[in-house]
Amino acid sequence: MLRSFLFFYVLLVACPIRYWPLESGDDPTWRFALNYAHAAGIETIYTSGPLGYLMFPQHVGGNLAQALLFQAALWLTIAAIFADVFFRAGFRVRNLALFSFCFGLGAPIFWYNSFGVENLMLAGALVLIVTFHFRGAWPRYAAALALIGLLPLFNLSAALIGAGAVAGFLVERALRVGRKVILTAAMTAAALAAVAAGAFFAVMPSVPAIRHFLRGSFEIIAGYTAAMSKPGPFWEFALALEVTGVLATVLWIYSFHSQCEARFYALFLAIPLLVSFKHGFVRQDTHTIDFFCFVALGLALVSLTISLSGKSAVRVLPPVILFFIMCQPVVHPFDMPEVVLQATGVQAARNAWGALRYDRMKQRLDSSVAAFPEDSRIEPELLSLIGDSPVASLSKSYTNLAAARRNLTLYPVIERYTAFTPYLDGLNAAWICDKGPRFLVFDGRSIDGRDAWAETPAMWLEIYRWYDTRLLGSRNLLLERRVRPRFKSLETIGRFRLAFPWDLRLPPSRGDVFWTMRCGYSTTGQILKLLLRDPSAFISVREKSGAIRSTRVIPEMLVSPVLGNYLPGNLAQWADLFQASSDRGYSVSQIQFEDFGSVAYAPTCEAELLRPLP
Repeated sequence: MLRSFLFFYVLLVACPIRYWPLESGDDPTWRFALNYAHAAGIETIYTSGPLGYLMFPQHVGGNLAQALLFQAALWLTIAAIFADVFFRAGFRVRNLALFSFCFGLGAPIFWYNSFGVENLMLAGALVLIVTFHFRGAWPRYAAALALIGLLPLFNLSAALIGAGAVAGFLVERALRVGRKVILTAAMTAAALAAVAAGAFFAVMPSVPAIRHFLRGSFEIIAGYTAAMSKPGPFWEFALALEVTGVLATVLWIYSFHSQCEARFYALFLAIPLLVSFKHGFVRQDTHTIDFFCFVALGLALVSLTISLSGKSAVRVLPPVILFFIMCQPVVHPFDMPEVVLQATGVQAARNAWGALRYDRMKQRLDSSVAAFPEDSRIEPELLSLIGDSPVASLSKSYTNLAAARRNLTLYPVIERYTAFTPYLDGLNAAWICDKGPRFLVFDGRSIDGRDAWAETPAMWLEIYRWYDTRLLGSRNLLLERRVRPRFKSLETIGRFRLAFPWDLRLPPSRGDVFWTMRCGYSTTGQILKLLLRDPSAFISVREKSGAIRSTRVIPEMLVSPVLGNYLPGNLAQWADLFQASSDRGYSVSQIQFEDFGSVAYAPTCEAELLRPLP
């Protein structure tokens, strides 16, 4: 009876049933955009894969029905995996009890930030590999590879963690069986490649589309550290080291009983822990909970086979209890009641019951449009001008256009702030030039206090060439496409080298002056970027009126032209800039880089000044 109770508890915690209403905000925006893109057949690039909408479906097109069918099938798959663990693999009840406790502690990783379903797939695969290692049966290993092979279609971080776990498994196997592992490694690589390739060809229209998605995805991985770095309190670093020490202590205790099996877990979890740490602490906000929950999942895996008899239990249980206590400061700043609901399975039960009442659920999701916050809606005067014309949003939150039921179009990288490499920025810029809609809406805000133009300079350059101000509302600016571009190209008017502190003085000019800057990393900067994160870079923008503002920039993005002498800092200045006339009520005289950890960058940079050619 206890074994059955634990099984149903874990199965409830691992319930993947999810669905979302239309809401206002940054995260609800990309959630809606990915649902809308799939329903409209638009190819997009984001941190999730082409099947990402199945993890956070909305009532858009046929997404909701498709996602619930997928989630139900996944739940049945997870049920089969855990039924094997609890009733066939021969693990002791005391081990299953500790496994269930640790698995519950890791529950927030299955709900994190609208994602989480991919982590359920990952957890199922890791459990299968552990069971295969200790109990044999190749179908278990084949099922694990099938789940990992599908992960790139959902989330790249989970796919990297899964691949890292497989690599550690093969290294440990090589230490035990020597060259015999070559056949297993070849079969593993072939199986992963076959599953991933088959899945991509099944859901994407062509080879160029797959190539486009993979290139964009690798660009997001490459640029994430520089663009999304965000510091946090040092005590979280210390706590991360301490909980890693708890896991290491449990493995050390395990080594008293079996050094080989302790080594297996160490190698099996090493790369996943490193990837989880990097993912959790590059952007040190709510992302940190991702790492702590993965450590809990690691403890759950070790709990399946570690000895819990006599003195071993006395040694193992205190570190696990200590881990539970240490995680509270990380979990508590977030929504503690919600975390409790997740860890107890109550939230999953609610979602599953709601999905069974399908028609009522659809009505509740549809009613979210009427309940959309009034202060987040697009101004009526802008909506009357837009009418049925195609419109795109440059704001980081744009579900207000969906709530207004306008003819929304999406650019390739669905959120401007994720187009954080020159390649990704160039994709959006080319779209603006070739396919830009009649209207664009912008609220003047950006993520992390970034300078909006320097955030995606190639895209803004094309917007500036092709759009004029149509109307400035109380919250949003409406831009309308021109018949002809404002200018054809840019020509260089000066090149020079700048030594830190980089101080860019702009020459007096009634015409527009643009600038670019190429700054390489120092050795220290490359190490910081590889192991953790980049120091944030800020510029001070001095206007001729004497006003000074400080904004964040991504140095890698400054290879594309940034407007200099009229760089806008608020929505009124943006509207002023895009007026058809050249009379502007502000101008910029100096742009200086603040001391942001210059040790991470080369001491000198190459700068260039440019002006438009009519």
